[in-house]
Amino acid sequence: MEAAEAGVTYSKILPFILAVLLIFLIPMLMRRYGLDWSDVTRFLFSRPGKRDYAEAAKGKKKREPWQTNGRSQDISQLVSTLLVLARRQKLGLVYPGTVRQGAKTSNLVAFVVTRSEVIGVDCFGYGGTVTETEKGWSQHMNGADQPIPDPLAACREQQRLVRTVLDGDGLADVPLRIVAVFTSRTVALQTEHGGEVFDTKGLIAHLRRCASEQKGALDPDAVARRINAHVVRIKRCRPIPKHQQAAPASGAAVLSAEIREPGGDG
Repeated sequence: MEAAEAGVTYSKILPFILAVLLIFLIPMLMRRYGLDWSDVTRFLFSRPGKRDYAEAAKGKKKREPWQTNGRSQDISQLVSTLLVLARRQKLGLVYPGTVRQGAKTSNLVAFVVTRSEVIGVDCFGYGGTVTETEKGWSQHMNGADQPIPDPLAACREQQRLVRTVLDGDGLADVPLRIVAVFTSRTVALQTEHGGEVFDTKGLIAHLRRCASEQKGALDPDAVARRINAHVVRIKRCRPIPKHQQAAPASGAAVLSAEIREPGGDG
């Protein structure tokens, strides 16, 4: 009797489950992967390989997958990765990179100190395909193109500000370099400035190479502590977990930093 009742209940809710999948889940997946109903029908009823052949024969342009700009979680993950890298490679890390010079404050996410230089990390949240051309920088995402602020110009502005701070603290002989980092997980960069503009993975790989070279006579710990003395405490966030505090990166500050969102100041 109970089995029969369970079967009746299941038969009643099955159409509801199928309706939810049809109305909500399937359209969401279609938008994410750039499909339409004809693609779904062809996928279900065509033999393997027939769909690609049919698309090529018709010359139909496949719809782009739906993408989004970077999120605040992306920058948190980047900082977490920098903390681990700094600890393992014995680099200095200052977070956030908000130092003040007069009435201006830098908006960098962090400073990474190697034995040869200080690298400032300036983050941008644009997703999609970011392209540098002679006319400027642009973003292509979800079938639309729009101009975006020049990240290299923003880095140069931050370079001037931070350079003044370091020079005033007796660190004029310490090389400084500000790099632009696009934190969206799906961003694709098309630029000739590969040593100045990175995605997150590219930045980490670059820092590993810098750490492995170990050229220069800087003391990463000492330099990081002197830079950290100039950091402006903006807004507190949750403390770093204890397992990361066991061997903290030099000068690491338990503070938040803002990611550069589309539409914000360059």
